[in-house]
Amino acid sequence: MKRAVWPSREPGSWPDAGRNGARPDPQPVEDPVEVDVLVVGAGPTGLTAAGEAVRHGLTVRIVDRKPQRATFSKALVVHARTLEVFEAMGVAEAVLAEGRPFAALNVHAGRGRRATRIDLLGLPWGDTAYPFWLSIPQYATEGVLEGRLDRLGVAVDWGVALDRLDDRRSHVESRLEHADGTIELVRSRWVIGCDGGRSRTREQAGLRLERTAAGVTFLLADVTTTALPAQDEGHVFLGPDGLLVIVPMPEPGRWRVIAQEPRADAHPPHSIDTAHVDEVVRSRAGLDLRCHDLLWGSRFELSHGVVDRYRRGRVFLAGDAAHVHSPVGGQGLNTGVQDAHNLLWQLALARRVPARGREELLDSYEEERRPVAAAMVAGTGRATRLLTMRNRAFRRLLGVLAPLVITHPAIRTKFGRTVGMLEVGYRSGRSLGGGRRMPNPELRGGGRLYERLDPVRPTWVVRHSPGETPPAPQAAGWRGLPLLELPEEDLPDESLSRVTLVRPDRYVALRGETAEEAWALMAHLPFAR
Repeated sequence: MKRAVWPSREPGSWPDAGRNGARPDPQPVEDPVEVDVLVVGAGPTGLTAAGEAVRHGLTVRIVDRKPQRATFSKALVVHARTLEVFEAMGVAEAVLAEGRPFAALNVHAGRGRRATRIDLLGLPWGDTAYPFWLSIPQYATEGVLEGRLDRLGVAVDWGVALDRLDDRRSHVESRLEHADGTIELVRSRWVIGCDGGRSRTREQAGLRLERTAAGVTFLLADVTTTALPAQDEGHVFLGPDGLLVIVPMPEPGRWRVIAQEPRADAHPPHSIDTAHVDEVVRSRAGLDLRCHDLLWGSRFELSHGVVDRYRRGRVFLAGDAAHVHSPVGGQGLNTGVQDAHNLLWQLALARRVPARGREELLDSYEEERRPVAAAMVAGTGRATRLLTMRNRAFRRLLGVLAPLVITHPAIRTKFGRTVGMLEVGYRSGRSLGGGRRMPNPELRGGGRLYERLDPVRPTWVVRHSPGETPPAPQAAGWRGLPLLELPEEDLPDESLSRVTLVRPDRYVALRGETAEEAWALMAHLPFAR
């Protein structure tokens, strides 16, 4: 197969970019690869990966063994950091239109006690443009992402399963099986497994995810009811019989009920119907829900774990293929989307940097994202054990202590920026600026900082005082990258460093107090060698 590839860059220049971002003429060479990226799995993580591949100039194929997209609600919360990712992808407004922000969370510590209300919209969210938890069913999120992908000219191949992988060092050969039994061989530069907790990609790559059972079973039911007056507030009941959570869905009158089930050896499971859901809510909360129209019901046993490696050669894992965990806090879908967002800009860049820098760059995906997943799995696991402990004396104590704990300002703050994943940072050692998310303040001249950054390339951000003149955009030290100069009077404070290089995923690559210092640090970045 003939394809256009870009010649090697000159030392000291940014890959594929001159001063005006222009690329040299491509040189046709023999290449066995048919597509840059094969994405296996078309859930939120896979759809994000495919969309990001196209946005960063890669060719992509996305397949899923299911015959069509599921219509179950499944994951129900999209957090602030994920909405920032969706903004970069151009789908944030469409996602917001399908959802509804949570206004508050009411914690009920026992019968006859006044609920403790957490005003989620009034928390100190800081610099994000999305200061809320967004209630949106997973099928709606997937619908927006798939629609965007369709408009980009890429359709999901439904009913196509991965059978076998063969990493041939220069590319990966994947054996795909269609629903009608047809066998197809696809040669891709990389494969990204986004195929869930029982990932075939993970199995074929020889990677291991050891699950630890949490010993807890939950019932999930999406029902319609008019018994709850506030349509945008959730409820948590910490009664002696187990955890009960009732949260709003975007459609009026529709609610998600999540209930800890009794041990199966003590009580055989009931069928999931409206009568059973009403009885569970009545016994735990003293509330006559009078639910009807059971839209979806499921029962599942909690387990958790993180895969041993996120990468093997040219095969990567993301989302539930790499980590499984408790749904407490609604972190799963969000973590998967952010996995894909982190990986794809690096894959796009990896084709155009020398071999040593390329391997360091691709290894940084695991170095950055695996610790995030491990911390998330550990944190949600601890919270789940605490909230679902069966000892009745402990549950009574929990009912007494919980209102005192969650009213503490430091704890309330965690319901905003921490749960919203705005504080996620990387400690891989490859970032020279702390690996933190770049702040996104409102600028006094209008708009936010992110709106001024290049959509797909790293961007220099230079803060300067009146009368200061930074080096010209044409200076060799900027490496041909976009340069954003911000006068101090445009910024609400002085929290930004003088010179910052911002990655395409809006994380800081490096910081310096002078341009010359930042230029010297640039040599330590794997993608700049």
